Amino acid sequence: MKHFKPKAWVLPQPVLIIGTYNADGTPNAMNTAWGGQWDSNEIMISMGSHATTDNLNRCGDFTIAFATAQTMTAANYVGITSARHDHDKITMPGCENETV
Repeated sequence: MKHFKPKAWVLPQPVLIIGTYNADGTPNAMNTAWGGQWDSNEIMISMGSHATTDNLNRCGDFTIAFATAQTMTAANYVGITSARHDHDKITMPGCENETV
């Protein structure tokens, strides 16, 4: 069993789906596992450089949802597929019954 020093961590880390819109209005989503409660009124998300980060810098509108067992395939796909390479990745075939 892993033992951690006292830190303000929430474990296990939730997988969060961040939804934004690209500059042309097409929807975009990514997942991040580095997020948690900052205080009673805010959450904190640590993100690197992504198309979603660009969208947030351009326009601050976004949504956040928890990935679930029911959305696992779609959540995995938006996490491993870059909108910089697949601009319309949100229309992933095979996940018609999943909503991210």
